[in-house]
Amino acid sequence: MSNIIYAPQNRAFVTEIRIRNGEAFYRLALTEKLVFGLKKSPCNTDYIITKQLDAENTAQDGKGYVLKLSTQETNLPQGRYYYDVALKRADGELEPIIDCTDFIITNSVVRSDASC
Repeated sequence: MSNIIYAPQNRAFVTEIRIRNGEAFYRLALTEKLVFGLKKSPCNTDYIITKQLDAENTAQDGKGYVLKLSTQETNLPQGRYYYDVALKRADGELEPIIDCTDFIITNSVVRSDASC
């Protein structure tokens, strides 16, 4: 299964992050968070986007967590970026959920800023 994300430039983007725990889906404890980070290069120190998801972001079916990016957040130059997702435990320790993976901003025609 590929975790590569293709997101249209300058569009609202919604995806669901699911964590398997054997046959079941993992449920975050109240003190845990999922951390999503996006960078132009894995070596960059600055994030373009960072989001923390918690129990409030649980999907309707209870099997995952909803990540939402706004039109403004995806208003990036077309091209390749990199993201990963980590589980942040109560003690601050990070466990990998999705390793460093491509996040591709694809071109779009209709844009909110009316320019290319």
